[in-house]
Amino acid sequence: MKKRLLSVLLCVAMTAAMVIGCGAKEEKKDDSTKTESGSEDKDGKIYLLHKGLDYYAWAAMQEAFDKYAGDLGCDYEILNAENDVSKQVEQFKTVLTQNPKAIIVTAIDSESLIDCVKEANDADIPVGVYDTPITGGDIDITVDCDNLMAGQQAAEIIVEKLKEKNGEEKGKVLNVFGDLASQVMQERKQGFDNVMEKYPNIEVIEASGKGDRLLSQDAASNALAANEDIEAVHAPCDNAFYGVYEAVEAAGKLKKVSEEGHIIMVSLDGEPAALDRISEGYMDGTVNLDWHAVAAICLEMMDKYIFEGKDLPDTYEAKDSYFKFSWDSTEIKDATEWKGPWISLPTHKINKDNAQDPNNSGRYSADVLGIEY
Repeated sequence: MKKRLLSVLLCVAMTAAMVIGCGAKEEKKDDSTKTESGSEDKDGKIYLLHKGLDYYAWAAMQEAFDKYAGDLGCDYEILNAENDVSKQVEQFKTVLTQNPKAIIVTAIDSESLIDCVKEANDADIPVGVYDTPITGGDIDITVDCDNLMAGQQAAEIIVEKLKEKNGEEKGKVLNVFGDLASQVMQERKQGFDNVMEKYPNIEVIEASGKGDRLLSQDAASNALAANEDIEAVHAPCDNAFYGVYEAVEAAGKLKKVSEEGHIIMVSLDGEPAALDRISEGYMDGTVNLDWHAVAAICLEMMDKYIFEGKDLPDTYEAKDSYFKFSWDSTEIKDATEWKGPWISLPTHKINKDNAQDPNNSGRYSADVLGIEY
């Protein structure tokens, strides 16, 4: 895929700072915790610890945060772990020594930063988490997308399409699931399984693709070769699904929805490339997750409530948001697997009719944030 991500990837270790109230933004070329003048004084700075720019959605999360934090006038810095767990742990530990105003982080896996969060708790440093929950410590706010709902909706699309094709809910489905070290991938798989278990005449074949494009392509290629009667394929994120898509194409089985022999294809995320494949008629659907907004909403909740010592409201209202959504509100609830309030953004199904809706996360990321794909 073409990507403006090239420019973003060249700035993997980019950090940004803006002095509150003056709007003078400062960019830096490395992931050092020093300012350009070499000062080690980080008192009052907000740190975003981002997991990487490997995927389109991850780049959009960082870009949207950068845009919102800049408009808000925050003093902030972005560190990027390049999808390296050890590097992310070290970054968190380093930031803890800088007397930060807050740490906002998305974990590469859900357990690796628990000890770091507890250290931040002991130092009374607010911690916000986005996209991938951290399952330990006291978290001031967690913002993610409803991954359980997303998995369910992806499965529902497949069930609906199988019924249209076969007259009933039956058929063989390949699910190339993601890395189960991630809470996100666990929930997406669980949601998918919860729906499929209701239909005894649907056989689900599972293969692990770890959420990786090449691994998912290999897994799908092997499964397709061993099972000529697969009628539907699924992967739990668009990046992985591109590999599955390529496996279907390499097997000579890529056909449009209206053509004989079409394999039902459904993904998750709603990236622009997937939206285009749906519009072109090759994919049946995906599920929109508002991943672009999760880091920025985390900062919004800290700025409006946590920094002011105010109680959070019972709901997050879309009408009051910096972003536009296809839903009206969502509950702010207490998490059960970790300590702290939790906002889980609703998801919705995407088909050919709504694939190019400007409120879809993929369209916003491409058209407003300007991230090419």
